Amino acid sequence: MDDRPHILLADYVPMANKGEEAIVRGMEDMLSEGRPVALGLFDNVPQVVQRENITIFPRRWLFRFEGNSTRPAGERVLVQMKIALQLRAGIYGPLKNLTFAGEARCKPLREFFERAQYVLVGHDGVFCVESCGIIHLAKQRGKRVGIVGASAGIAGGRLYKAWLYRRAMAESDFCIFREEYSCESMKRVCRDPAKLMIGPDPAFAMRPALPDEARQVLEQHEPYRKAKQDDRPVVAVTALEKGRVYAGFRPDLQGRDKQQAHAKYLATILDSLVEEDRAFVLFLPHSMEDSGNDVAAARHVVEQMRASPRDAMILERDCDARLLKSIVGECDFLVGERTHSLIAGVSVGTPFAGLTNRRDTRTHGIIGQMCRCDDRIIDMDGASEADASRRILKLFQNREAIRQSLERTGRQISKQLEDMTRAIKGQSGGTT
Repeated sequence: MDDRPHILLADYVPMANKGEEAIVRGMEDMLSEGRPVALGLFDNVPQVVQRENITIFPRRWLFRFEGNSTRPAGERVLVQMKIALQLRAGIYGPLKNLTFAGEARCKPLREFFERAQYVLVGHDGVFCVESCGIIHLAKQRGKRVGIVGASAGIAGGRLYKAWLYRRAMAESDFCIFREEYSCESMKRVCRDPAKLMIGPDPAFAMRPALPDEARQVLEQHEPYRKAKQDDRPVVAVTALEKGRVYAGFRPDLQGRDKQQAHAKYLATILDSLVEEDRAFVLFLPHSMEDSGNDVAAARHVVEQMRASPRDAMILERDCDARLLKSIVGECDFLVGERTHSLIAGVSVGTPFAGLTNRRDTRTHGIIGQMCRCDDRIIDMDGASEADASRRILKLFQNREAIRQSLERTGRQISKQLEDMTRAIKGQSGGTT
């Protein structure tokens, strides 16, 4: 019999995105106490998939709305409103598949839910009206349940969300948000605002792979070996063409024009690092999803760079999140658009420059405010290519002092993670 503790992350989790995987593995490391655990989550799979200690259930077994970001905005609001009204009336739709009233084919999910010691919802930006129904059902079954690592506030739709969100926070054993903006937003509808707390993104807690594993992967590639032989500093890069960071870059442009302008912006920055400081540029794939693949984004940047082929390399293999975090630790500097690559940089003490925009409350909240690294974030909608290059060159040349400051930040984050873990487990000593 499987006697491992079971943890159900009752969210849509696209595991092809290594930031998402880092969150899952971080939760595992926080709650496992060094013991083997069984993790459950939801992804776009046609049937139940077992991957190491993770059981992946079909997203459609539970969710109608979550993950449907490709729908037009108006349609998404209507779907949310419909689900919210049904949940208030006690109509649970696919959420019934967590219970004995669910479909027979969903028996593996029901059994996992029954065995779950923890039911966690709302990681990243996926907290939604369906999360509220899951909390209610889990509470009825006596589970320890709550919100962990959320980055979503009440925002639009307050009239139809407020009642459900208020009940969800009242029923949750813990309500942990990963940045101030979302926490303050939720306080507007929470009856007990003191219950809400801000804690590090769970990805901070994920242990990296051993350094030897990272080196073994990197040293398979001749350009990297040659750069190390020549004592060149290695600059890791995460480039993307999807999500809020990319959407906020030159919103006046669309399609190919936007893609080319974005690639040229990054190429200008990276060329300056190569020309001024002999940097070797290493592109890392933080997302291998079909839509918005980081390898494709990296190729577009390389096409725009003036540097020669010996100055840059794209790591095209599918690395797991622990390995990527370890690879970041092997680099001298990081230029990152992926928030979770910046989280990795903070965690392993690699100096970095974050690229985003002024509307990105996630990166500014997690990296800027919580990690006190505002001076290492460049808003691409407020800085020209030349300005961004100058700022990043200065950060790069000051990287040893930044590394020392990150050691202090890491200790502070570790203490916060301990408090957060105690709050989830219901142990004394958690802070709110």
